[in-house]
Amino acid sequence: MLLAVLAACSGIDDDSAELTVAQLRDATYMNVLEEPVTLVDGRFEGEPVAPGAATRPVVTLVPGAMAKGDLDGDETDEAVVALAHDAGGSGVFIYLAVVRESDGEPDNRVTLSLGDRVRVTALSIDDGKILAELVEHGPDDPMCCPTSEVHREWLLQAGELVELEPVVEPRGSRFRGHLVWGHESRSFTECGSKREGWVINESGDELVEVYEELTTAPYQPMFVEVRGAWESPPQEGFGADYGEALRITELLRAENEGFGCRLDLDGVWFVASGNEPFWRLQVRKDNVSLRTMDSPDEVVFPAPDGSGQAPLITFNSDGPDSAIKITLEQRRCIDTMSGARFAWSATVDVDGRRLSGCAAEGL
Repeated sequence: MLLAVLAACSGIDDDSAELTVAQLRDATYMNVLEEPVTLVDGRFEGEPVAPGAATRPVVTLVPGAMAKGDLDGDETDEAVVALAHDAGGSGVFIYLAVVRESDGEPDNRVTLSLGDRVRVTALSIDDGKILAELVEHGPDDPMCCPTSEVHREWLLQAGELVELEPVVEPRGSRFRGHLVWGHESRSFTECGSKREGWVINESGDELVEVYEELTTAPYQPMFVEVRGAWESPPQEGFGADYGEALRITELLRAENEGFGCRLDLDGVWFVASGNEPFWRLQVRKDNVSLRTMDSPDEVVFPAPDGSGQAPLITFNSDGPDSAIKITLEQRRCIDTMSGARFAWSATVDVDGRRLSGCAAEGL
């Protein structure tokens, strides 16, 4: 199981901390498994979950997610680390552990569960509080792909971590529709409705560059999928003629050829496609479907087993006659035929072949 962690640099300096990184990598931690686990160079591997089974519990220290500071006001620094428990299935369970020095050895005072496949993007201690920047599951996120950015804080009180009110910092909602970009008209019309607004672009130069590349006539509509938020329109200029405005913060997908708004993504986790030879697949909770030029019929595989999290996710599914592995990497991907932009690249291994292409998230 790959744990993709965008962790901040360690807040622990071996030269000044009372506990060194080496000690924390070899410490014993409580309340992750039923019995205490002792890491060796940042890793613990338990016994197989059943006699003869290949699956066994693995606990690792999350790279870089460490901090130090005084949590209880005694002028002695504690250390906070993040731990990841891979039980062998699709989940990776993340924990925070508070450790302090006791007779020269690390002593794990309290361990707190953060949940399944939570990403720790920053961890620090400031003014007696643990501060963490996390990416958690939003209400509509599939288990593979949390997107909700949350700032959380805890106080150490009476040997327990007490959480303060979390602050959610959403990345913005996803919108699909048609973009028109020009001097007098910079508009977005949402798929499935007549909702139209002025565009305020905060996603960078790529949005305009792709529009100019993929369109062939002035003010030609181009399909895009973006992150952003609706707000009041500008009070002056051409934007004042609109009833509202869409502030775009991220370009996810853009195409001038393809299904656009007609692509049904309800219940789909990911859709991917590629060329030479042409292929197309959909990943759903219940199955994986693949269509290629080599086979006139769609091949359907059973419910996939997903692992990892953004920016690297894999799905595996074993059918009665063959198996398929799908590897998705969150990076800009350009379709080799149409020039369409996608937020994910895709690699598919099936029947001894490797297919490469681009992918998009479902709804």
